[in-house]
Amino acid sequence: MGDNTPLLDQNTSHEDQRSPAREAWTSNYHRARKATVRLMNSRAKHWVVLVLIILDVAGILTDIFIALITCEIGIEDDAWVTPTRNGLTIFSLSLSCIFLVELLLSVFADGFGYFKSYLHSFDAFVIVVGFAIDLFEHNIAEEIASLIVILRLWRFVKIVDEFSVEASEQTEDLRKRIEDLETRNADLEAQLSHYSHR
Repeated sequence: MGDNTPLLDQNTSHEDQRSPAREAWTSNYHRARKATVRLMNSRAKHWVVLVLIILDVAGILTDIFIALITCEIGIEDDAWVTPTRNGLTIFSLSLSCIFLVELLLSVFADGFGYFKSYLHSFDAFVIVVGFAIDLFEHNIAEEIASLIVILRLWRFVKIVDEFSVEASEQTEDLRKRIEDLETRNADLEAQLSHYSHR
């Protein structure tokens, strides 16, 4: 080596210096994100969320109904009331956890662009606040919990959103089929025109 030979090759770019581990991680990240996008946009996911929302609202209404009826007729101290209401609380917390995971997966799939929609932003607010209330519902938050029930019923709007997504997917499928049929029809008309000119 002479005095003019650099110790490090000056022509190496940052792209060449990427480690194989980093490239593998990046590849796995992009693959996981694509799979998450497919999952979050699938019809099956929309139907599962729809069923979970209906179950969540049914659980909330059942808990309210039990609380009102047992208080009204004075049987709130019966043996079945506390375990039933505790079971409904655990059920509600479980569904809140599932909705929170769904929210996190949606943000992972769409990035922070997910929050550009006011519907998604408000839904995220309801999910996070509902989860917090379910988690801390036992003492001070019981008063707040009664107000949050109204927000939890907001999830009915999410049902409408799920139906609209399903309808738009069906409309897209029908549009593609119509385009295909129009193309086939034009081909058949061209063939018919060709045979009629003979």
